[in-house]
Amino acid sequence: MAKDIVSARSRNRMREISSTIGLDELSACWEAEGFRQVSVLEPRSGGARKARFDSYVDGIDWTDTDQAQRALSAFEGMLVAFFGPGGVTPGVERFYNDIAREFTRDGFQISPTFQILPTRRGVAARTLHAAQAYAEALRILRNARNETQRSHLLTAGMEEERLRDIQLIALNGYFEGKSTGETLNGEGKTDILIRINNRNIVICECKIWRGPKSVTGALDQLLRYTDTDTVRTALLIFFRAGDPQARIADAIATIQNHPGYESTDATRADDSQQWTFMIRGSGTPGQATRTEVAFIPYVIA
Repeated sequence: MAKDIVSARSRNRMREISSTIGLDELSACWEAEGFRQVSVLEPRSGGARKARFDSYVDGIDWTDTDQAQRALSAFEGMLVAFFGPGGVTPGVERFYNDIAREFTRDGFQISPTFQILPTRRGVAARTLHAAQAYAEALRILRNARNETQRSHLLTAGMEEERLRDIQLIALNGYFEGKSTGETLNGEGKTDILIRINNRNIVICECKIWRGPKSVTGALDQLLRYTDTDTVRTALLIFFRAGDPQARIADAIATIQNHPGYESTDATRADDSQQWTFMIRGSGTPGQATRTEVAFIPYVIA
């Protein structure tokens, strides 16, 4: 009989921390790795968040290498969500030690950045967790946005493709050439695609603001480019005309009026001018691909 790659003990430790992670964020961790909810055959005690965790975990064949590896990536996302930017502080050190102990028994170790890496000889360790790489890409894009906004002489009259190329240069300085433009994925060519270890990290669509239709068109493009392996995206809109803050508000309203709109995360709006939306692709609610869209506005000359 084949042995589970990730033991029930380790899975139960992750189930414990699921109760502290928001439902949308918890689902995002799993759906980013291509998993969908299934019916739980044996309901267990716990609240809605543990039930949501069970609905993903119960559909996994833990003896299958590919499924287990993708599940470990989902666990990494949960660890990042649970421990947050402060890392392992004294208040949560016990939880970390309990989780790390179980994964060690399974032949894995947890890195300081919450990657779950194999300790067994001959198994290649992945270099960057997808969710962490996505967060880094967004951080770089926000910084590139801030520099772009300060460079009025550079951006005056600049066309969309050149504005995109500036963002590509910034991304490739960090991702070492793994960011490409006009790359085929899904049903078209993406403006920007970051692919690491044969996995898509983020798809970006760039548009100069020309009214709400430009935002709706960009969202529809992103949904066409996404697939079961790519659900993290970024929408970069360049604003020039009139009152840019009013136009940014119009863009947000347009996204929220999209037929696939589900939720808004505005926690980075004040300090970073970034809004994140969950958008559902066409199809049956609860089954269609759900895409995370980070909206980053640029105000340029």
